[in-house]
Amino acid sequence: MARKPAGAQHVTQIFPQRRRAPLEGLYLTQRLAATAEKMGRSLVLTNFITDQNGVIAKGDGEEHSHVPAEIKNGSDWRLFQELLAQADVMISSSSYFRRVSAGNSRAQNVLSQFEPGEAYAALGEWRLANGYARRSPDLAVVSRGLDFRIPEGVLRSDRRKIIFTTNAAANSPEASAFHGAGVSVIACGEDGIDARRMIDWLGAERGYGVIMLTAGPGILQLLLRAQRLDYFYVTEAQRSIALQDPSTGRTLLPGGKKVGELESFRLAHQFVQEDVIAEDGIAMAQFFLRYDHTGSAEEDLL
Repeated sequence: MARKPAGAQHVTQIFPQRRRAPLEGLYLTQRLAATAEKMGRSLVLTNFITDQNGVIAKGDGEEHSHVPAEIKNGSDWRLFQELLAQADVMISSSSYFRRVSAGNSRAQNVLSQFEPGEAYAALGEWRLANGYARRSPDLAVVSRGLDFRIPEGVLRSDRRKIIFTTNAAANSPEASAFHGAGVSVIACGEDGIDARRMIDWLGAERGYGVIMLTAGPGILQLLLRAQRLDYFYVTEAQRSIALQDPSTGRTLLPGGKKVGELESFRLAHQFVQEDVIAEDGIAMAQFFLRYDHTGSAEEDLL
């Protein structure tokens, strides 16, 4: 892979003020825990990378999708990890665990990267030095059914594990097996998952201050409909993904809608990074954007 140009190690803020800053540590300065404490409730956030048209993934021919090499890059992944390092709990999906269990090499590691010897072990040390009880956030999984496995290493860890599922699944034999393995299974809806109840439970019952969604657009839509998303981080790579079959592409929002078009979110900051090398070896620019929720708007209920 081509070496990243030295200039790519810095970013330039262009909104709300102009300044230059190092890439590393950029999102650690967001002080998310302090923001949640000031709000007096849980702070919920997510982070996605897209191309210029809102495409976040394309199919790989195996009924899975992955971040395209044209936009995937280490700088974005670093900032994703800095956000996750500040989370008390991460929300994942059963589909991710099915991919991990199947040995899918495209399933990016968001479970153990802060542990000793792993790629972002330094952020695990940062967590311990900044008052977090464990190197890795606790884990919440959203799933209508319980036909998936949590890796043994995660089950054996002292991280708290929670599954939010339907009322019927929460009373199934599979739920009993998870309980026996130390996983809490919470009934959270008749036909699907009630995101409002889920976030309220994580805040009230477990006292989590910072909650980060690491799952895909499906669960994102649940949070948007429930108006339970506070910070929407987007890395917008300045490239367009070429799709021979448009049906193989996945967009962040339905119809390729941009976050900036959502009436209840406003742009809070914008950074630009030049000459970053994507996984396919091509240099590009990309924007690091954060949109903050400002209130309800019918147009956002997608």
